[in-house]
Amino acid sequence: MKKAWMLAAVLLAACGGGAKSVSNVAQYDLGAVQPAPNNRIVAALRGIDVFAVSWLDSSAMQYRLLYAANQRRQSYAESRWVAPPAELVGYGLRKRMLSGEAGGACRLRVDLDEFVQAFASAKSSRALIEARAQLIAPSGGEILARRSFSLSRPADSADAAGGAAALSAAVEAFAAELHDWLGGLDRASAAGLNIAQRCKG
Repeated sequence: MKKAWMLAAVLLAACGGGAKSVSNVAQYDLGAVQPAPNNRIVAALRGIDVFAVSWLDSSAMQYRLLYAANQRRQSYAESRWVAPPAELVGYGLRKRMLSGEAGGACRLRVDLDEFVQAFASAKSSRALIEARAQLIAPSGGEILARRSFSLSRPADSADAAGGAAALSAAVEAFAAELHDWLGGLDRASAAGLNIAQRCKG
């Protein structure tokens, strides 16, 4: 009986410690997202869908030590995203690019292949985003255009907070590059794709 009581006490203590550690986990998002100032291209879009590779399908804040363990993908123990990266990136892109003006019928599909903080040394890191985008026609699923993107932004500090801020800046830059790419599809150099007409609702 005494042993059973002692075991129960140990289990309760362990549970209490676990609850305390969970409450101390820092939760990060991408910060306040502002709509892009020149958003004429959003008239072509009905929506933006973001998907991610399986290893990004969690709220873990991932990092890689390029200088020590290049093949290991690691996660901060006391820091988490408030949602998986695909959800965070999707929210950021829709907030910046759709901003209440979307009236077209095309969809933009984004496949997120990388979303990580990479350390070149113990004190130096960068945010890395790699993604593929497809502009999909209103009907039939025809892919009107596609492009791959790779973005990198330096982190001000070699920790989770620095990584979160750098990834937020990378998502902002990604939205700007997507916007410019879509806008360029109407130019003669892009075979006059005329997405304003092709994506008319």
